[in-house]
Amino acid sequence: MLHLSILLSALLLAASATKSPNSTEGDENEVFKSMQSDLVKPQIENLIGNLSQPTMVTSTAPSQASTSLPSQLSTTSLVPTSAARQFPSAAPQCPGNQVMLEGSSDCGCPSDMLKTGDICTCPLGFSLEEAAECKDVDECGEKEQCGPHAKCTNTPGSYLCQCHRGYLKGAEGCQDVDECALAAVTGLRACEGNAECTNTLGSFSCSCPVGYHGAHNGQNCEDTNECASGAHGCDVNARCGNIVGSYFCQCYQGFNGDGHSCFDVDECAVNNGHCDHNCTNEPGGYSCQCSSGYQLNPDGHGCTDVNECLSRNGSCAHSCVNTPGSFRCSCRPGYQLHIDGRTCVDVDECKLQNGGCSHFCTNSPGGHDCYCPPPLLLDTDNLTCSNVSSCELRNGGCDHICVTGAEGHVRCSCRAGWKLSEDLRSCDDVDECGDFTNGGCDQLCKNHPGTFNCTCKEGYQVQNDDLTKCRPVCEPPCQNYGVCTAPNSCDCPPGYPGLGCSAMCSPPCAHGGTCMRWNKCLCPPGWTGEGCHTAVCQLLCANGGRCVGPDTCQCPSDYTGPQCLSPLCTPACQNGGRCVNVNMCTCVGGWQGARCQIEPVQCQKTCKNGGVCEGLNRCRCAKGFTGSLCETAVTTPCVPPCRNGATCSPLNTCTCPEGTAGLRCERLTCPVVTTVVSMARAVRKAFRESYVDRCGPFGIQLCTKYRMNQARVYLQAYRVGYKIQCPERKGR
Repeated sequence: MLHLSILLSALLLAASATKSPNSTEGDENEVFKSMQSDLVKPQIENLIGNLSQPTMVTSTAPSQASTSLPSQLSTTSLVPTSAARQFPSAAPQCPGNQVMLEGSSDCGCPSDMLKTGDICTCPLGFSLEEAAECKDVDECGEKEQCGPHAKCTNTPGSYLCQCHRGYLKGAEGCQDVDECALAAVTGLRACEGNAECTNTLGSFSCSCPVGYHGAHNGQNCEDTNECASGAHGCDVNARCGNIVGSYFCQCYQGFNGDGHSCFDVDECAVNNGHCDHNCTNEPGGYSCQCSSGYQLNPDGHGCTDVNECLSRNGSCAHSCVNTPGSFRCSCRPGYQLHIDGRTCVDVDECKLQNGGCSHFCTNSPGGHDCYCPPPLLLDTDNLTCSNVSSCELRNGGCDHICVTGAEGHVRCSCRAGWKLSEDLRSCDDVDECGDFTNGGCDQLCKNHPGTFNCTCKEGYQVQNDDLTKCRPVCEPPCQNYGVCTAPNSCDCPPGYPGLGCSAMCSPPCAHGGTCMRWNKCLCPPGWTGEGCHTAVCQLLCANGGRCVGPDTCQCPSDYTGPQCLSPLCTPACQNGGRCVNVNMCTCVGGWQGARCQIEPVQCQKTCKNGGVCEGLNRCRCAKGFTGSLCETAVTTPCVPPCRNGATCSPLNTCTCPEGTAGLRCERLTCPVVTTVVSMARAVRKAFRESYVDRCGPFGIQLCTKYRMNQARVYLQAYRVGYKIQCPERKGR
């Protein structure tokens, strides 16, 4: 029983050693809440349970076991049966559940276990499996260790509580962060503009006043266009006008009211709406109308008389007279207006007092004529008939010529082309074309009053020297002394067989040559031969060249030049080389090769920055340099890009502005303002940081850093605030 009491004492000592001397019963700020005691207690109970039912192990050497019984439990060792299974090599002489260390004759505990007296126990956060095996305790799986607002992550021998977004570790676990109050402390606002910030569990919301709605970023407010959403309540006869944060209703012109209720104004009730004639009220306005025969002026109020006579003479047969607002038709003398007011009807004057004639009256459209029986003559009043005694009265009644004889009688005669009619006063036309002579015309005769003229059939025209004769017409005219003998038919002299007695050459004259008589071509300079098809070169074409145009040689493929005297090199000589014979180049400047294509390796100026001369004054630059002499460093975009307004420098480096640091200037090095925001109990060391970056409306970036320094006993949470100028708004 001595060894059993010693073993129990060791277990109790181990249990008491796990409790912190500074712990307080019922302290809610403890992070692990006596986790060690809870974990050790079942281990002790398990171990005691195993000890209460010892397993008998029979030794093969009784004499040896009896000698070691006072110091060790050899014959009947009180160790857990699981320990015997886990460590079959455990020597009976090792106390408690210790084992023989590998490579040594000493007893001890495995490296991952703790030794308390003679007992091997597991470190805090591990549980004893079987005899001497430690298994990590999943604290996150047992119960809600971190609370509802944190994520529990199991770690070897412990666990880690990570507060959800919007929460911060405090005295009572993860507590909601009041983003609205935090923004007020730093001088900025979580919500922008006129948005109101409201804290919520784990987050915050931005609400907008009446007349505004939330923007896409969720932090700002945008004006609500009530006029576009149809919720404005304006009258149908009113205009909705949007203003910042509100709207207004305004009745349209021609309506009165407050905009929500509009009624029509009767403009015609006051001064007839300023209309000249008629005024008609309409919803929201009015209109002026003019009386018949008037048209509305462009001002929409005045009326102007319409001159109906300007359009189709007012549909009057004779005369149209415009009147204010209307018109009337009138007729010429000898006509009277019809009952339709537009048509004119002839008046038969002879039916009324014989038209005033002394003898005979003859009606005519619009008038009448008086005439007298022979030998009477109508007097100057055109009504009375009188005896003729001289040529003074109406030319003696003669149409043309009047002659008074000695006996006092009048005698009439006619001009040439006319003949005296049977009344011995009138003259009738003589038809010169009517007799067998045809008026003396060669082809056609055309009569006219008092005269005639000769015309010709188609294909002929009147001769200029004899208007009675016709001559044929040839198109084109006969040339080269040809004679037109019939319409479009020429009698040509020999050697001109072409149309219109033109010359004809076969083959046709080419290159601007002129066809002459007897099938001959007059060639332009530079051409000769039949049809002017042979070119003339003053200087002969050499080396098999052919004259193809005036002083133009067509050279063979290996020669060129005006006379084919220059040899050709194919391909051509390069880099200033000169072709001296067919496909033979003479090179200059150090160039070599059949076509002077091989570049000499020589640089007059030395290549810089590790560059190597690889041609004629041409350097191959090392990586990161360029230029003819590799004198310029290449600046390329930095990958990954520089941050926080840093400048990309050569060799993929970043030049950081003030307030930043790091390879890509990703770290902020702002002045630090530290405030203790919470205290908590802790039993382990840890370090945790989190950042929240926001950019305020005035170009200031807020970097809020929460730093938790977990010491052995107490947890202190610091809020560290940074203020820097936003890179994208720098300079405002």
